[in-house]
Amino acid sequence: MITLSSGREQLALNLRLRDASSFENYFVAHNREAVERLQHAVLNLGGAPHAPASWLVLWGEPGTGKTHLLEAACRAAQEQGHAPLYVPLAGKKDFTTALLEDVEQVPLVCVDDVDAIAGDAAWEAALFALYERLRAHGGMLILAASTSPAAIGLKLADLATRLTAGLVYQLQPLTDAEKISALRLRAQRRGLEMTEEVANYLLTRFPRDTPSLFALLDKLDTATLAAQRRLTIPFLRGLE
Repeated sequence: MITLSSGREQLALNLRLRDASSFENYFVAHNREAVERLQHAVLNLGGAPHAPASWLVLWGEPGTGKTHLLEAACRAAQEQGHAPLYVPLAGKKDFTTALLEDVEQVPLVCVDDVDAIAGDAAWEAALFALYERLRAHGGMLILAASTSPAAIGLKLADLATRLTAGLVYQLQPLTDAEKISALRLRAQRRGLEMTEEVANYLLTRFPRDTPSLFALLDKLDTATLAAQRRLTIPFLRGLE
């Protein structure tokens, strides 16, 4: 639990990172440069102030792993003894802009769903102020959105300029063959044996987007444990 003081109020943010969110089980495919840059940023937290590029933007369509990578960065930072902050702006109705105040000493702040605040003057101003304070204190800011910084629709010109001037990576979606490999990797990390035939069966019988496939894997992991069965096509047919 991280408690943040903001003068008039105390805000508590419980970093509920999903168990599956790590660099180790992110299937890199065509996104190797972005992943390696994130890992490098985390490894260098708490050292000398960063070079001017102290922020990084990830963008891509749903299912490309933006949230996964932000959570993975936070998890890796925690494992190094740091106290990172993860802010999902898609849920901004549940907190206020005060969440972004007085966090200059936080070495890593990950802000997800930046496009959710496009046109919201208060949130745009708060994010810009956070960027300025973190940069002055040598912190690292990682942001994610579903569109490129130039297309988000931010009204605060200074914020839009800063985001487009930083390191920007577009995450590429997985091909069907890569989804199969990603499923098998995720299963292996859980200690669940999945053949290529089983993975292909899942891809042809269920929704093909990666969030749905990974959510299905969670259910199958539980089902195989409960039934004390291996993950086979006959077992899957029995669940349909």
